[in-house]
Amino acid sequence: MTEAGCRPLITIMGIDFGVCIQNMKKKLILNDQLYGFDKEQNELIQIIKKTTDFGESDSMIILGPRGCGKSMLLESVIKSLSPESHTLVLLNGLIHTDDNLALKSIIQQLQMENLDGTFAEGSYADNISFLLESFRAGNKTASKSIIMVLDKFDMFCSHTNQTLLYNLFDSVQSQQSPLCIIGLTSRIDVIELLEKRVKSRFSHNIMMLKPPSEISQLLERFKHSLIINKHCKVKADVLKNWNNNIELLISDVRIQNLMKDLLKSSNNSTKLNLLIFTALTNLSNDLILTVENLTNNYTTLFKKDMILVHLLGLSVLELCLMISICHHSEIYDQEPFNFEMIYDRYCKFALRNSTLLVTKRQVIIKAFERISVMQLILPVAVIENKNVLREYRLYKCSINLDKVKTASNLYFRLPPVILQWIDSNII
Repeated sequence: MTEAGCRPLITIMGIDFGVCIQNMKKKLILNDQLYGFDKEQNELIQIIKKTTDFGESDSMIILGPRGCGKSMLLESVIKSLSPESHTLVLLNGLIHTDDNLALKSIIQQLQMENLDGTFAEGSYADNISFLLESFRAGNKTASKSIIMVLDKFDMFCSHTNQTLLYNLFDSVQSQQSPLCIIGLTSRIDVIELLEKRVKSRFSHNIMMLKPPSEISQLLERFKHSLIINKHCKVKADVLKNWNNNIELLISDVRIQNLMKDLLKSSNNSTKLNLLIFTALTNLSNDLILTVENLTNNYTTLFKKDMILVHLLGLSVLELCLMISICHHSEIYDQEPFNFEMIYDRYCKFALRNSTLLVTKRQVIIKAFERISVMQLILPVAVIENKNVLREYRLYKCSINLDKVKTASNLYFRLPPVILQWIDSNII
C-alpha cells in the first residue's frame, strides 16, 4: 500500500492538520498557555515596569491554590520584558531551606562573586553585609533592575528570625538599587506568618488568583484549548468544520454535565488538560472529536473503581486471602476476624487442592499485612494495642464477595480451582 493510501484522511484534510493536533497536545503537556488572567497580568506588568523603567523598588505576593497558574502568570510577564532591562533571581523555599543557602544563591545569580570569589563562600554575616553594601552602592538611574522571585514564599517565613526577608524588604523600602520582590505561595494566611518588623516593610501588594469556579469558565477554557486558529495551514473547510464541531460540543448537555463533575473534583487545569490530551490521542477514524470520545476518556481517567483496581493488583496469594476473608465474613455475619482465623481457612483450601502449595506462614503474614495497608480490611481498634500480637489483632472486611468475584473474572490467568472456590463458602 502506498503512503497516500495509508493516510487518506490526513491527505484530504490537509497535511498540516495532523501538525495542528500535535501542537495542541504539546501545549497541553507544557501547560504554558495563560488564559483568563488578563487583568492580573496587566497589574503585574505595571508593578514590575515601575522597577525596570523608573527605578522604583516594590514588593508583591501572588496567592492562589496549587496549579492555578501563579508561575505561568509571572513567566508570561517576565518574557514580555526586555532581557537587558533586568536581572532575574530565582529562589525556591524547597531548595533554599535556610537564609545562608538563599543568600549564597542570590550572590551567585547576581554574579557578585566575580568581584571577590571569597564572599560566596564566607559566613552568613559577611555575605549579608556584602549584599546590602552592594545595594546601597547602587542608584535608580545607573543600576540594573533586579527582579527577585521567591517561590514557596511561606517556607521562607519559617527561617530563623526571618533575617533575609527583613533585609530584602528593608532594601525595597530604602529605595536604593531598583529591586522588585515577588513571592509565590498557596497559603492564604502567609501575611500572618511574617514577623511584625518584616510586615511593616512589606508593600502589601497582594494578588489573588482564583481558578475557574463556574462551568462557563471551564467551558471557555475547553474551547480555548481546542479551537484551531487561522494561522494553522489547514484547508478552510476543514478549519470551519473542526471549530464548528467544538462549538457544538460546548453546547451539548452531556459535555456540560461532564464539566460540572470535573469542576467538583478539581478546579485547576491539570485534569482538563489531561482529558483533552487523551481525547485528541484517541480521535475517531474521521478525525472529529465526539461526545462519546470525551465521555469514555473521562470515565477511564477519573471514574475508575479504585477497589477493583486494588483487587486486580493483588497477587494470587493475596486474592486467596481476600476470598477467605469474604467467606468468613458471610458465614459469621460480618463478625471481626484475625489472621489466625483466615490462615486456618486458607490452609484447609490449599491442602485440599494439589495445584496450590501451602506457603510459608511468614509469607502469608506479609500478604495479610499488605491487604491491611491497602485498606481492603480495616482494624476494629482505632488505637493499636501493643500488647496484642499482630496475628490476633481484629479486623473487619471493607468489601463484599461480589466485588471479589468481579475482580477474579477479570484477573489474568487465575487458576480455575480458585474461581470454583469463590462460589463455595463451605470449607
